[in-house]
Amino acid sequence: MSDSVDQPKSDVGTPAPRRSRFGALWRDPEFLKFWSGETISLFGTYVTTLALPLLAVITLNVSAQQLGFLRAAEFVPFLLAPVFGVWADRRRRKPIMTVANAFRAVLIALVPTLYWLDHLPLNTLYLIAFAVGVCTVAFDVSWMSFVPTLVPREHLIEANGKVATSYSAAEIGGPGLAGVLVQAFTAPVALVVDAASYVVSVISLLLIRRPEPEPKRPESRHMGKEIREGLAAVFGNPYLRITALQGSMFNFFTQFIETTFLIYLVRELGFDAALVGLVVAAGAVGGLIGAMIATSLTRRLPFGPLIMVAMVVGCTPSLILPAVRGSTAAMAAAFVVVLFVYKGGSAVANVLAITLRQTVTPNRLLGRVTASMRLALYGAIPLGALTAGFLGASIGLRPALWVAGIGFTASLIPVLLSPVPRLAALPPSPDETPAAPTEAPAGAEAMDQPTDLTAGATPGSTPTGPS
Repeated sequence: MSDSVDQPKSDVGTPAPRRSRFGALWRDPEFLKFWSGETISLFGTYVTTLALPLLAVITLNVSAQQLGFLRAAEFVPFLLAPVFGVWADRRRRKPIMTVANAFRAVLIALVPTLYWLDHLPLNTLYLIAFAVGVCTVAFDVSWMSFVPTLVPREHLIEANGKVATSYSAAEIGGPGLAGVLVQAFTAPVALVVDAASYVVSVISLLLIRRPEPEPKRPESRHMGKEIREGLAAVFGNPYLRITALQGSMFNFFTQFIETTFLIYLVRELGFDAALVGLVVAAGAVGGLIGAMIATSLTRRLPFGPLIMVAMVVGCTPSLILPAVRGSTAAMAAAFVVVLFVYKGGSAVANVLAITLRQTVTPNRLLGRVTASMRLALYGAIPLGALTAGFLGASIGLRPALWVAGIGFTASLIPVLLSPVPRLAALPPSPDETPAAPTEAPAGAEAMDQPTDLTAGATPGSTPTGPS
C-alpha cells in the first residue's frame, strides 16, 4: 500500500494530479474521526501509565512487590481476551469500543475522587486497575477488528501507521505531561486528564457515520467452539504461531523492565517525577519516528531483513540500562538514547505486524484472532510484572534489570530460527482473490507486513500500547 492517494485515470493529454505525500486517509473524514479520538485518548492513557504507578510509589509508598501486583492487575484481564474476541465477531465493533471507553472514563475518574475523599486503599486501586484492564481488552480487540471495516484493505498499512504514530506521539507527550502534572498538582490531578480524554474518544466514535457491516452469524453460537476456532486460526498459521511465541517473550520482559526501571529511577537513582517523565517522553521520540517511516521503509527494503533489523534494534538496547553510571544528567541522557533506539525499532516492527495479522485473517475471524493473539502476547505481561516485583525485592533492582535485558535479547531466537526472515511479500488475503502482479510489485507494498513481533509494547504497547 502506498502513502499516496489513489488517482483516477486522467484524460488524454491531461497530466494526472499530484499524489499526496501524506496518504489517502487524510481525505477520509470517517477514519479521521476515529483517529483523532483515539489519539486524544492515547495521550490520556499515557498520562495514567506514568501517573498511576507514581501515585502508588510516591503517595501510597508501595513496595516493589506491591507495584508489581498493581501492574499485573492491569494486564490479567487479557487472559479473558478470547471471550471478548467472540463478542467482537458476533457484534458490530464500534458500540463495544464506545461502551468500553465510557467505562474507562468513569473508572479512572474514581481514583482521584476516592483519593480526595481519603478512601483509596491499595486493594481498591488493584480492583480499579483490573476493571480498567477489562475495558482495555474489549476496546483493543474491537478497534483492531474495526479498522479493516472502516478503511479499504489497500490502506490498512497507512491506517495502522497513523495509529502507531499516535501511540508514539502519546508516549512522548503523555509521560512528560504526567511528570509535570504530578510534580505540580499531584498524581490524582493527572488522572483527571485521562478520564477527560476517554470522554472525547466516546464522542468521536459516536460521530462516525460510515455503516459497519453486520457480522456474519456463526453456524452455532457456542462460546467454547468459537474460542477454539480463533486459537486454531492463530496456531495453525505459521506466521501468527511464531508471532505468538516471540511476542509473549517480548512482552514478558518488556513489562519486567518497565516495572523495575520506574522504581529503579525513583528509589536508587533519585530521579524526581518530572525527570522520570522527561526521560520517558524524550526516549519515546524514537517510537514516533519509527512509526512515521515504517510505511516508507517497506517500499524500499525486503520484509524479512527489515523486520529482523527492527527487532534487533528494538530488543538489544535493554542490555545497556543496568550498565549506565555517572551524574544524574549523564544517566538521564544515556537512558533517553537507549529508549529512543528501543522504541524506534519496536514501532517499525509493530506497524507491520498488526497489518500482517489483519491481512492474513478472514474478517469473520478478526475479533477472535486478535483476541487469541492478545491472550498469547498480553497473558505474559502480568507474569512479567509479578516476576519483576519478586526479583526486584529479592536480588535488587539493578540485577533484576540485567536478567530482563538478557531475556529481552533471547526473545529474538524463535524468529531467527523461523521462516520469517525469508519473507519477501505479504500473503494474499483470504477474503479476496489474489490479484495479478501490476507495475508496482505486490512485495513493494506488502513488505510492510511482518509478524506481530513486538505487539505489546504498547502497550504498548504496545504497547505499547497500550500495542
